[in-house]
Amino acid sequence: MIKFLYIIFVGCIPIFTNAQIRVTGSSFQTGTLNSNFVRKHPPSLYSFPLKHRGKGTLKKIARGSLYVTGYNISMGGCLLLCPEYISKWNKKEKFQVESIANQYHKSFTSHPVIDRDLWMVNYIGHPYQGGFYYNSIRSQDATAWQSALFCVGHSLVWEYGWEGGMEQPSIQDMITTPLCGILVGEISHVATIKMSRNGFRWYEVLFVCLINPAFAFNHRFRFNPSRNP
Repeated sequence: MIKFLYIIFVGCIPIFTNAQIRVTGSSFQTGTLNSNFVRKHPPSLYSFPLKHRGKGTLKKIARGSLYVTGYNISMGGCLLLCPEYISKWNKKEKFQVESIANQYHKSFTSHPVIDRDLWMVNYIGHPYQGGFYYNSIRSQDATAWQSALFCVGHSLVWEYGWEGGMEQPSIQDMITTPLCGILVGEISHVATIKMSRNGFRWYEVLFVCLINPAFAFNHRFRFNPSRNP
C-alpha cells in the first residue's frame, strides 16, 4: 500500500508543478518552480471566462458545497435504489432510527474498516466522486491547494456524515476518494480548459459533462459550440 501511494504521489508531481531546469556549463541550475498549488494557471491558459473568478474563497467554498450537497443527495438516492449486493446495506435492518443512531456512535468511536464493496464502486465511483468535489471549486478558479483541501474535507464528511449512519467508514474510500479524486479532478480540469481555447465542439460539450460535470454546473451548460479552424 505504501509503495502504491508513493507511485501515485510521484505521478502527481508533474501535474501540480511546472519546474524549468536550465543547464549552465557542466552543472544544473533549477529555475523557477511554478506550482499550481501556489499560483493559478497562467493567463494564456484561459480563453474561456471562468465564472466567479473574482469571488472570495469563502463564497467559492459555499457554492462548491452546494454542488457537493446536491451530488451527495443524488448518490444517496441511487444507493437506496440499488440492490443490496451493490450498496451492502440491509434495508430491513439499517433503516431503523435506533440502528442508524447506533451506527453513528460506532462510526465515531471505533476504527474505520476495509470494506467489501464492489471494485467498481471503490476504484471508479469514489475517484469520480472525489473529482467532482475537487472541481466544484476548481472550476471557479480556486487554486489546486484549495481544491485539494476541499476534496479531502468533503470526502471525510461523506464517510462520517452521509454514510456514517449506514456503515462503518471505509479505509479504501478515505484513500481513493481524495487522493485519486484530486488526480482525476486536476486532469479533467486542465483538459476542459484546453478544449475551451477555441470553443467547444458538440461532442466536447458532452465529454465535459461526463468528465467534469462540476464545470458544466458552474457554467450552467452555457458552452460555445463553435470552434475556430
